Amino acid sequence: MNSYEEILGSMKEKYEELSKSTVSEQSDIMLRLRVLAGEIYNNLIAQEFVKRQMFVSSATGEYIDKHALSRGLYRKEATKAVGEVTFSVSVAPVSDIIIEKGTVVSTKSEDAVSFVTDETVTIYAGNMNATVSVTAVTGGANHNVAAESVTVIVTPTSGVTSVTNTKAMKGGSDEESDDELRERVLNSYRDIPNGTNAAYYKRLALSVPGVYSASVVAGKRGAGTLNIYLVGKQSSPVGKEIIEEVQSLVDENRELNVDVEVVYATKLSVDFTLKLKVEQGYSFDEVKAQIESDIAMYIESLGVGKEVLLCDLGEVIYHVEGVKNYEFVDAFCGDVYPESNEYCVLSQLEITEVS
Repeated sequence: MNSYEEILGSMKEKYEELSKSTVSEQSDIMLRLRVLAGEIYNNLIAQEFVKRQMFVSSATGEYIDKHALSRGLYRKEATKAVGEVTFSVSVAPVSDIIIEKGTVVSTKSEDAVSFVTDETVTIYAGNMNATVSVTAVTGGANHNVAAESVTVIVTPTSGVTSVTNTKAMKGGSDEESDDELRERVLNSYRDIPNGTNAAYYKRLALSVPGVYSASVVAGKRGAGTLNIYLVGKQSSPVGKEIIEEVQSLVDENRELNVDVEVVYATKLSVDFTLKLKVEQGYSFDEVKAQIESDIAMYIESLGVGKEVLLCDLGEVIYHVEGVKNYEFVDAFCGDVYPESNEYCVLSQLEITEVS
């Protein structure tokens, strides 16, 4: 697209050619040309915007939402992380201490995230602590905090001195991004659901917030049965409430005489051993750490039933800055082909330096 200056210059040149006169920068004609060039430029910008938004491959924001709606799809909302916290006292109380439902606790970090208790819990007389389930105040993956990181009691309860989470909080996910929604829209064109095929049930499952990948297997429990295996983002297990939501959605939309069961996918731990040579001037430890991070993220992105191929891992390694050469140790490495109900998670990546 031409810039404003290019449009103005072309208009001025054409005017001078037709009028056989020179246009002064301070003249009334030049002012008129500037206004007209600005309107033309704004119109061209609007046209470019429309062209981007009219195609699924380039649409963004509310416009990719409209493309999705035309395929019966909706952007998935953020989901809330869940877990448990334990409230403690420094001295065993002589009477019960009641911690009300809705009590707020949070992390101590600069960008603290908060959780609320799901029910009322009691530290009984003579006891030192009580554990209760909690849910994040807002949705988002940033609420999937590590164990022992929730340590602040925002809503104080008399007698309670501390709180902590012995296990990591899980299940939080961000709102579906434009690229993620775009992929689902494009897949709806590639795999046409007809109410009787696996694509139909997979599409139903993937429409539920918190579901990142799904695999549909027919006949697992006999004729007329279907199993749907689910996994969350970053290869995290989906919560029980998500399983129930997908099951309810499938039950409402399944075919007659088809028994559909929604279940958790099974984690398959994978290990790889790698010899690495780095470019001169690069730190082996830094390059190694980047490879470990990138490979773990790649494997987590695959989803249920997707194989881990050495050629794809090699592509990931190739794009890490500082890598001069690498070699998978054949005695310990090979392509991994999970079952249709399994998803791969990197368990160990051993990287040794070679000169």
